[in-house]
Amino acid sequence: MGVSGTSDSGSIPLGATNPSPISVVLAGDFFYKIMKFNVILALLVVAVGILTCKNFQKTKSPEAAATPATEENQYGFTSSHVIESERSDTIQGTLQVQKAPKMVQVPVDVLPPPTASKKAYLSTGWWHLNMAFQPSDTTVHQHYQSKWLQFREDQTFDILIKGKVVDTGRWNYDSGRNEILLSCKDPYINNSWGVQDKGFVMIWKGNTSLNVTGIQVRVVGQRDTPNWN
Repeated sequence: MGVSGTSDSGSIPLGATNPSPISVVLAGDFFYKIMKFNVILALLVVAVGILTCKNFQKTKSPEAAATPATEENQYGFTSSHVIESERSDTIQGTLQVQKAPKMVQVPVDVLPPPTASKKAYLSTGWWHLNMAFQPSDTTVHQHYQSKWLQFREDQTFDILIKGKVVDTGRWNYDSGRNEILLSCKDPYINNSWGVQDKGFVMIWKGNTSLNVTGIQVRVVGQRDTPNWN
């Protein structure tokens, strides 16, 4: 009798063996544990990623808190002090505190004398400091509007209020830089000033290498004696 290619049931090829129930159970349990391990590993990876992002955000350097700069660095001048406030007498939340500019040594005698034409120009008539402006001290004009200057060709000048001499100083002019140098006891005048002039009107600017006040003064000349009343 010949050898049949299948078993008597006709469902399992010859030479094959049926797996035992125990091996089937063990294999299924093995694959279940593998899948469970992969799921746990994936969850751990996600958790580590979340913790890493949170730690990165915490360790990221916070933006520096905005702190007011010192008045010299913030504004470039030293004539007035600024205090942050919320009072009714403030301008955009900045309290204006009056303080005179620092006294500086003005090198009047270091430069050669001014030209004859500059001497004649300044010594002709009277000069009124009729307006002044400073960004952080909106009352600075009060220290100028009552004052008049009278220059002399010997490089001296007087400061007058209501026709009365209140101070006397020395002056010079740096033609190369177009700056007037005034040496006196009045801290609002004692300094070097950049000059823009047109006729008998000058604008003095406190933006020279010596003068860092930021003050601007309009100086108007007249030939006639002022009305001191």
